[in-house]
Amino acid sequence: MQEHAKWMEAEKNTMEQWNILQERKRHQLQEYLQQEAKLKLEWELEQKRKKEAEEKLKEIEEEKKKQQQIFMSKLEQFLAGDSTEPPPELLISHETRPNVDNCPFFLKTACCRFGDQCSRNHRYPGISNVLLAPNFYVHFGLNNSNFSEYDTDVMLEYEDSDTQKEFLEFFNDVLPEFEKFGRVTQFKVCNNYEKHLRGNTYVEYAELRCALAAYRSLHCRWYGGRQLSLQFCFIDSWKNAICGLASRRRCPKGRACNFLHVFRNPRRFYEDYKFEHIRSVNMPHFKKNVSIVKQLT
Repeated sequence: MQEHAKWMEAEKNTMEQWNILQERKRHQLQEYLQQEAKLKLEWELEQKRKKEAEEKLKEIEEEKKKQQQIFMSKLEQFLAGDSTEPPPELLISHETRPNVDNCPFFLKTACCRFGDQCSRNHRYPGISNVLLAPNFYVHFGLNNSNFSEYDTDVMLEYEDSDTQKEFLEFFNDVLPEFEKFGRVTQFKVCNNYEKHLRGNTYVEYAELRCALAAYRSLHCRWYGGRQLSLQFCFIDSWKNAICGLASRRRCPKGRACNFLHVFRNPRRFYEDYKFEHIRSVNMPHFKKNVSIVKQLT
């Protein structure tokens, strides 16, 4: 009897342990299924978010293409002489943050190290007499950032003997291309090391139509194996945009300077900016309608 009772007790304990184990397995399975369902839901929501973002981006790109087509169509009409004044569609300026103060660096140089992510406002004119080709001039002496800022002997020797020489070749090759469209009143190429200024090329025309004709013909054209990108910008004063100490090698900011460090043009071309009067930002082709640049959220 005692043996039977012990056997029954052992059997009972075994069943209890088995039930506990089965309950634990059921609980683990339930947790696993819940986690899988959660991950699946998160994946589906992420895919939905990505799809919506892609569709939104596609809509924005299509709208940009549409606006660019309208812009180029009106530009062609204006260049054809259909009107003496630029069509309103060409006068629409764009602002990144219209309700905040203007970025002082962008206001002076049409460039900013933070791009359109800057906390200050960047205002882009629809059209202007000044064209900017970002990072147009490329040279090892500018692109090489491995040298320390204090390796002056190496970099000065390299700049004087190679970079300036190749710049002169660039100057003599590129300037005549821009002069085909009208009288150029300013031509400046940056030798800054900062990426947002490095190799930037500014071309100012005496007449607005000349700048538009150059944009129409040269924008997206290939040069030196790279596609040229042009944009209109406004420089109210070259004297304020260009670092006056850089030419004397006395700029305290060095490579970190956010003003224009420019190459010396041959035969002192376009050096009269030092005696210029500051132009008004309320130029007729700059102050018209304003539209806000759409931000992806």
